[in-house]
Amino acid sequence: MRAKRDLDSIAQGTARATIKALLVSAGLSILFLIVYSGCNWITARRAGVGTFYFEWERSIPFVPFMILPYMSIDLFFVAAPFLCRSERALRIFSRRVMFAIVVSGVCFLLFPLRFAFPRPHADGRLGAIFDWFRGMDAPYNLLPSLHAALMVILADVYLRHTRGFVRAGIIAWFALIAVSPVLTYQHHLIDIAGGFVLAAFCFLIFRDPDFSSPPKESELNNQSSPYEL
Repeated sequence: MRAKRDLDSIAQGTARATIKALLVSAGLSILFLIVYSGCNWITARRAGVGTFYFEWERSIPFVPFMILPYMSIDLFFVAAPFLCRSERALRIFSRRVMFAIVVSGVCFLLFPLRFAFPRPHADGRLGAIFDWFRGMDAPYNLLPSLHAALMVILADVYLRHTRGFVRAGIIAWFALIAVSPVLTYQHHLIDIAGGFVLAAFCFLIFRDPDFSSPPKESELNNQSSPYEL
């Protein structure tokens, strides 16, 4: 009977953790869509939106394949909350993401920029993906790169909860995600640098919990994520 009660308690704790992760994932996704789309909409209606780039960036090659790792960050974004082991870890992750989104949105409105040169057309299926994507994503919302900031925050979560070949694959794929905004002509290099700086502030302001302090009872019920790889 005691073993059954323990199993029921574990199952209930897992269910509660899954529901909380689902709510965080949905909430952060909605916040991103509102802020990012809203800033794009406002900037598209402003006159005299400037540019900020290095002239030699025109020699950077356009690589259509890189749209796949670029867009894949959305999947990692949605799934990341389910890897957080405790309420404290989930809370810190969500605060970092919210801070990155809100600060980026403020910068997009205060310092509006557009991508400086024409984006090449891609052929075939990748071209269709580009056309669909660019129909939704205007060439604004550049500095700091929210894509770069979120990539760093997400990489921290996935590297903490993967091992072996899966971890090696995550590192390789996130490296592609990191360079994809430049190779798909979505961002200039200064934008990526700004995104990395923003991510650093997210980690500085919202630090990892001090595990020397005893966790709360609710967190003891969710110390290991059922989704860990």
